[in-house]
Amino acid sequence: MNSEAYLMGLMARLAWFHDGHTTMYVDGRVGPAGMIKAPGFDLTLPIATNPFFDGLYVTAAKGEGAPLLGARITRVDGVAIEKVLRSFAAMWPGNNATRAHHDADLILRPAVLRGARLAPPAGVSAPVTIEAEVGGSLVKAVLIPRADGREGLVPLPRKPFPVETWRPGLAPNFAHAEGRTLVIAFDRLFASKDSILAFVREAFAAMEAPAIERVVLDLRRNDGGDNRMGEGLRKHLERSRFNRPGGLYVLIGPHTFSAAQNLTSRIERETWAVFMGEPSGGAPNHEGDARPFQGDGFSAYVSTLPWFDSHPYDKRIWTMPDILVPLRFADWTAGRDRAMEAAFSHANDQPLDDLSDQHTNYSERPSQKMEWKPFWML
Repeated sequence: MNSEAYLMGLMARLAWFHDGHTTMYVDGRVGPAGMIKAPGFDLTLPIATNPFFDGLYVTAAKGEGAPLLGARITRVDGVAIEKVLRSFAAMWPGNNATRAHHDADLILRPAVLRGARLAPPAGVSAPVTIEAEVGGSLVKAVLIPRADGREGLVPLPRKPFPVETWRPGLAPNFAHAEGRTLVIAFDRLFASKDSILAFVREAFAAMEAPAIERVVLDLRRNDGGDNRMGEGLRKHLERSRFNRPGGLYVLIGPHTFSAAQNLTSRIERETWAVFMGEPSGGAPNHEGDARPFQGDGFSAYVSTLPWFDSHPYDKRIWTMPDILVPLRFADWTAGRDRAMEAAFSHANDQPLDDLSDQHTNYSERPSQKMEWKPFWML
């Protein structure tokens, strides 16, 4: 076997555990020191893509990839993108399918594509043919893998979401009052303790404003960090006047993972929050706190601690939102955040009954039995 086939074969074995923390990294997301060093894994194509509920779209490009900008990919080296992503999901470590959906862009790394044998046999530096649809027309491009493939990409113009315009500068976490609603955007649990404490105190103060009638906690961009950093905000929300039907909403999605999943599970267990968006990227009960070990030419990570933030009988693979609001490409380009809109307008007349089955048996409530199938699972 060549190196990419061997390493992606190992990845497929790790997928057996259904654990997003026990894995290897092919993209340097934990820094260059944690990335697979085998030949070819540093090569990329001159495009970047984002997965949406309705397709995998090219959101940045350069050079020979420029004609694909804004296009929905239909085939990769002659293979339908739906088949490619189903195969990718089967070999990608994660608690659930949203994790593979979240990481769908990685299948276009030549070493992953060739190593997963999702394309005709070819070397890792061989050209990759992409077929796509844009503006009702078919586009085809032959892309050359290169070490600087992701450098200098031109992004697709789009209108920002309201939450992006509310963010003060580069603040990773912030609170913003919009009319009678307070939005708490908690994007980073691995920031410094001092910065998180300052943000949480800001949120506490904003919650005291008499005009505020509901709180929207946005966890859609939070992929984890230190579990302890979310506890102050969570406990304050539990004791606040917003812990009632119609007072607290939580936005989740495929990026909501690890320590952010733990925070989600604790809020679900202890409050009357209504969850909106897409399924979370982790499971309510999962393994975490991964530690690295060094293989021959690659770093791997293995979970070391079980986290039971739900009851022991909870076998869910994700937290399903009570109101499912899939993110579609057209809304993303138009800057329309339908999940946020739903959290602003939702009316909840559920009785405040701590003995209700909906509250005590929360993991079995009807919303948790809904299905979520993006385009590649249909």
